[in-house]
Amino acid sequence: MELDEYYSIDSILAEQQKIPCITLHDYSKEANLNGDNSEVKRGSRVELPYWIAKPLAQFTLPTDDSLISIELPKTYSTKVRNVLDASPTSVDFKLLCPYFYLFGRKLLDLVVDDSLTSILEKAFKTRLRDVMDYSQSIGSATGQTYLQKLDETEKELYRVGQESALQFIQWRDRSTQHIKTVELGVRS
Repeated sequence: MELDEYYSIDSILAEQQKIPCITLHDYSKEANLNGDNSEVKRGSRVELPYWIAKPLAQFTLPTDDSLISIELPKTYSTKVRNVLDASPTSVDFKLLCPYFYLFGRKLLDLVVDDSLTSILEKAFKTRLRDVMDYSQSIGSATGQTYLQKLDETEKELYRVGQESALQFIQWRDRSTQHIKTVELGVRS
């Protein structure tokens, strides 16, 4: 976690996402990788939260061996990428991963995958247009249904867009600023 994200609840929740890993060494039950105090043999598949998988994947032993190898989560699989490439607006990110973009950005620190970067960027740019369109129609039932499919980053942008639309309406109707007349006591 970066220092500027230390107190960010969204960052903390994004780092709770599980990552499939393969152990490259035997681990005793004290390591508790599975969460059930069982030993983990070399070559075993375990799912670890990002916050623990990252340091384990980046740590190297004096023999230049790694402790674990990281695999891409199903959230960013080829199947999901193909759907995102075909129609980014049809994907329900809330079901897929509530922190799709934030977790995807963090995942890029661990894996080298050029296509993941382009898929994240394309999906974000395409969906942003719809997010802003829906945010400008305050109180729309369609907008509320659409809101259920957004990830947390998109929900925040939607909220900011709605605030902006409301501020514009208030400005247009001149309801934010009123000029009041003042009675001046004139001395004679």
